[in-house]
Amino acid sequence: MSYENAHALTVTVLRIGVMLSELLGNLLDELSDDAFPGEDPAEVLIEMLTGTITPVASAAGAGSVNETIALLEAVGDRVLTEMRAAVELARRASN
Repeated sequence: MSYENAHALTVTVLRIGVMLSELLGNLLDELSDDAFPGEDPAEVLIEMLTGTITPVASAAGAGSVNETIALLEAVGDRVLTEMRAAVELARRASN
């Protein structure tokens, strides 16, 4: 694994994460209050997004999807751990 691969992963995770967050946020803002009567609009949009992603995930296969989920969860855990440690070090240095 090279730094370049890790950098490409970082940029991709950020780009897709921001895009999906902005997309869903904008759609939620634009929906009328009665767009999905009796349903949580956010959950409806997540279900729609899942429907869109399903063909790609199916083509990749369950193994690849599970590995991707595990990788993304590990990335999230590592980032939180490292950032919390950096904040703690900064606090100690400022005291």
